[in-house]
Order: sequence, then structure tokens, then C-alpha cells
Amino acid sequence: MLSDWNQVLAMSVYSMHIFFLFALCIRTSFSDISVFFRKETRFHFDRETSIQPMIVQSLTKCAMQCACITKCVSFFYNDFDSLCQLEGKIYMSFDENNNDPWIYYEMRMTNVAAFKPVTMSSEHNPPSHSPHYAVDGQVKNTIYGKQCAHTSNDPNPWLTIDLENTFDVHYVTLFNRIETLGERLRDISVYLGDDYVNGPFPVTCGNFDGPGENAEVVHIVCDKPAHGRFVRIQMNNFQQDNYLTLCEVRVLV
Repeated sequence: MLSDWNQVLAMSVYSMHIFFLFALCIRTSFSDISVFFRKETRFHFDRETSIQPMIVQSLTKCAMQCACITKCVSFFYNDFDSLCQLEGKIYMSFDENNNDPWIYYEMRMTNVAAFKPVTMSSEHNPPSHSPHYAVDGQVKNTIYGKQCAHTSNDPNPWLTIDLENTFDVHYVTLFNRIETLGERLRDISVYLGDDYVNGPFPVTCGNFDGPGENAEVVHIVCDKPAHGRFVRIQMNNFQQDNYLTLCEVRVLV
């Protein structure tokens, strides 16, 4: 008989033509909670192909594996070959005619950053890189990183989102620049605070050391739900070429 911390319950349902999968694992990233996954339909994603996937019996089994791993918030599943990939990097794809059998699933949570007020330490080449592009719900493959939020070359550049209410944040997703210079995304920390946009930000959600890659999608999962109203994404690096470019930011609760 399995002990309580190993018990898993999962089931799948179809709703509005979108596949939702429910998995309950006593050992989850965020204590004793139920975990729902859904297929991402707005964007297309590619997996890191150098990672060896595992053979599983079903999509449900793949989701159960993710639900019971600390800080696992997404996975790829290949129904044709019954393969599951929980690790590796995630990339934006703009090939809508791709016949790749791998499907991307992510925790079903609410993005509370969408269309909220955003400020940056500076703005590079306005209005092509205005702060609001980080929360407009779009990721575009444009030349020079246009329609991405983009700072100038600052010491410790930052971007702050006012969620307009306080939340317990589970993770923050960063969409890196698509076409080039993805390696600029590095030494990133995500902080939260309840005071005005200029801080202080006493709560740390997590970090991304980088360097990033072109079109990479980065999930920064909090060690525990991080409470706050203002979310600051900051590059902690005093070297040259400190441009912070974010094509989209999601704050998931």
C-alpha cells in the first residue's frame, strides 16, 4: 500500500474542445493542492530535442509525473509514441504547419499580469519597445526585437508590473527575444512587494542564471507562493550590454 505522500489521483476531461487534465499528488510544488494541466492553444512551442524522453502509458501518467515533481509546471507529450518529456528548455515556435507530434501542456492557472500597468528602468527606442508590450498577450517574431519591452543599456535593468491587487504568485514566465541576442537574458531575479512601483521588494520568487537562448520560454517557479502586488524582474549584473528584453511576461496564480 502506498504511503500518503506517494498517492496520486488523475483523470482527464474534455471541455470546449480543450483537453484538461487533473492530477492530485500529495507531494506537489505548492503543498497539498490539486493540479490541472491544459494544452496550450494560443502559442506553439518546441522542446529541447537533446533531452531523452521517457516512455509512459498515457497522457495521464505523464501529467502525474509532472504533478509529483517539485517545480514542474509544464511538459511535452507525444501520443503517437507514448513519450513524455518533463525536462529541458522550451522555445516559441512560429511554424503553424508543423506536424511534430509533441504537444505542450502547462498548469492551468490565471495570468494576472495581462494588460496591467508596467514600468521599466528605461525604454530603448520608443515607441517600438514600450513597456506595455510585455503584457499585451502577444509574442511576435519581429526584426530588432520590436514589439517587445526593451530597456536601454542600464546597470541592473528592471521591469515592474503592478498587478493592481495582492496575489500569491506560483510562477512567472518570461518570453525571451525571438530572432537574435537571446543570450542577453541572464542573471535574472523575480521579486515581489506590496509598496509602490519603486519598492522595496522584500520577497524573492526565484532566479534564472541563463544565459537564455533565442525564443526561449523561461518558467521561474517560486520556492513557495510569493505574496505581493508589484512584480519586479531585474537583471543583477554590472557588466556591459545590460539590455533587458522581454516579449511577454506572465504572472501565474
